[in-house]
Amino acid sequence: MSDQATNALIAIALGSALATLLFVPTAAVQYRLNGTLGPGDLATLLSAAVYGLALWTYTLLPMPESGRYLCKTSNLEPLGSIDGLWSGDPGGGVSGLLRDPVFLQLALNVLLFVPLGFFVRVIAKRGFVVAGVLGLGVSLLIETTQLTGVWTLYDCPYRLFDVDDLLVNTGGAVVGSLLSAIVVRRRTGVAVMPTRITRGRRLVGMASDLWFMVLFGGFVALAYRAAAVYGPLSLDLDVQTTLQVAVPYGVQVAAVLLLGRTVGEWTISVRAVPRRSGLNRWEPVSRLVKLLTGITPPVALLLLGGWWALVGVPLFLGLTVVVALLTPQARGLSHTLAGLDLRIASDEGLGRDPQVDEHDREGSS
Repeated sequence: MSDQATNALIAIALGSALATLLFVPTAAVQYRLNGTLGPGDLATLLSAAVYGLALWTYTLLPMPESGRYLCKTSNLEPLGSIDGLWSGDPGGGVSGLLRDPVFLQLALNVLLFVPLGFFVRVIAKRGFVVAGVLGLGVSLLIETTQLTGVWTLYDCPYRLFDVDDLLVNTGGAVVGSLLSAIVVRRRTGVAVMPTRITRGRRLVGMASDLWFMVLFGGFVALAYRAAAVYGPLSLDLDVQTTLQVAVPYGVQVAAVLLLGRTVGEWTISVRAVPRRSGLNRWEPVSRLVKLLTGITPPVALLLLGGWWALVGVPLFLGLTVVVALLTPQARGLSHTLAGLDLRIASDEGLGRDPQVDEHDREGSS
């Protein structure tokens, strides 16, 4: 397999992992910006993550073994590395130009940074000036990394530092920004926030809870292993499994009992409220019921292990999803049993949600 194909596979694999790590932060931002997280947002997240890793793989990989590479020189003369483009055979025409290695290198460097200009406009909502500055900064970081031998990891540079790459890469980012302006709509005014909780939004919240339990639990397991290897602890797989499940569950317990919602519900910016305004004094009990019928059963099954976990967890999660899809406002199993409704928390930190006030007025009339 060629180096370029290997670099592409590495970028796709690591970019997909990075997109997974950024899923919950992205969802939290999107639901607060415009109340939605659509397929386009997920596609942008994945493609931006893969592109970011591709910049690394195509500019620094493969990294040679120590002592088995040639030291590269540097080009500090602006336009010095592309002089050969103008001194070539002028009669070669377009086909000759397309075979010219200098032109091909120039074109590839431009194309490598065109997506950066697109992502700056789509994600940051900024134009070609910001794209150019960011393109220059990213290019300078890459070229400096090459010049220093990956920050002194190598005795000398194994790739060429070229000041022309700074110019060409910056131009590519600007071109990408200008081209994307044709297809990317400019945001105008204030986004109209949704007033109802869609089933898709609830599914994203459930996925965020699962993401939190798995990823945070994995982090806890790694921290425990590190303490066992480098610290005074002795490695015990039963203790590791318990900590891996119990620590993120403890965070969820605190979130539900103190704030009334799980980490996933915070991510999608929704809150649970009593179905009737007169039941507010019973809200602590409702939160406890929500906890015991929501996140607790799968955690208990995981701690039991064996067939209980293998069969019980998928069945319970499947039941939870089905009930959420069938109940009004995607209320779900735990909220139905606890007598709670879900409302969009559009005014977080600014007082009560106006939708809650409207709901209370409806309940009391």
